[in-house]
Amino acid sequence: MGNQNQKREGTKKKRKDKKKKHHAYALIVLILAAAIIILGTVLLFYIQEVEVSGNEYCDSQEIVECVQNDKLSKNSLYVLAKYSLGQGKKPECLDTLKVSMKNPWTLKITVKEKTRVGCVKSGKKYSYFDQTKLVVNETEVKDSKIPVVSGLKIKKNKLYSQIKTTNQTKFSEIVEACGESQRYGIYPEKIYVKDQQIYMDFGNVRACLGNQVSAEQIAQIRPILKKLGDKTGILHLESYSENNTTITFEMEDISQEN
Repeated sequence: MGNQNQKREGTKKKRKDKKKKHHAYALIVLILAAAIIILGTVLLFYIQEVEVSGNEYCDSQEIVECVQNDKLSKNSLYVLAKYSLGQGKKPECLDTLKVSMKNPWTLKITVKEKTRVGCVKSGKKYSYFDQTKLVVNETEVKDSKIPVVSGLKIKKNKLYSQIKTTNQTKFSEIVEACGESQRYGIYPEKIYVKDQQIYMDFGNVRACLGNQVSAEQIAQIRPILKKLGDKTGILHLESYSENNTTITFEMEDISQEN
């Protein structure tokens, strides 16, 4: 009886040892499988290429560096999750920035830039600003569809900062004129202040808007310019309003002025 009990106990022990070995083996297999999956994910989703679209003036490299601004941002899944959760950043020159994957190793960034409405010139540099007076772009290249603003002393003019002038009220009127001119598809060469009056220059025609700017004034300019053709002079819109629709054109050589 004693020998039989010993044999039974030995058999049970062997079975337990086998189970332990199977469990250990299974655990090792699971750990290796998990490691392979993790490593595969890291390697597969490692960003090798970034495509940026929608930008004209905002530098692509600046956008990429802003998106990949930490060590984990080399992984496309991480970047996608970060922006999906609203934790991603974007350069100040952009209104919107969306991130997607073209494939696991290619990140696609689609942006919408802030609209430049005007610029101020300092030396060879043009500082372009948006409707909020924020400088969103600095370059030595002049955009033919964006007017140069002058006639006010600039106190502050730095990238991604609000432009400050000696007369912010008048500057606000000019910014309004810049925005409305784009809205109506007209592109003055310059907008400036002289004797507290706001002017727009369109080559051979100068439009006088008076102390304040309104959408109604700007709306009249395009059809009038077509009618004037090659005539040179000053278009007087300073008195124009809903109640006073008087507009006069004064033939005058403006080439040597301002």
